[in-house]
Amino acid sequence: MAKKWLSNQNAEKPRVRRIGSLVNQLMARRGYAQASAGEEMLQSVVAVVGTEIGNDCRVGKLRRGVLQVYVTDSATLQELNFQRRGVLRRLQKDMPDSNITDVRFRLQSS
Repeated sequence: MAKKWLSNQNAEKPRVRRIGSLVNQLMARRGYAQASAGEEMLQSVVAVVGTEIGNDCRVGKLRRGVLQVYVTDSATLQELNFQRRGVLRRLQKDMPDSNITDVRFRLQSS
């Protein structure tokens, strides 16, 4: 009978976790890491196209290797499409772990 009580007592003990794993889990749940990565991606785009065009851009989601970049007007969209290869190369160079295979530029809906 005493052994059964000891096994129940061990089952009720809280599991001890490292603080680093808890912080990583919180960042993933809240999306803090994605916001930081999005800012880095935007900086890479601005480095290629310049600040004048880069100020009109907003980085969207990365799905299946395709990064969505939203722009404010069609002239900016056209200029970014001309510079697509350079933007893609820069993103792949700056963030090799993100596995970006393509960049799609879209007009931002207002």
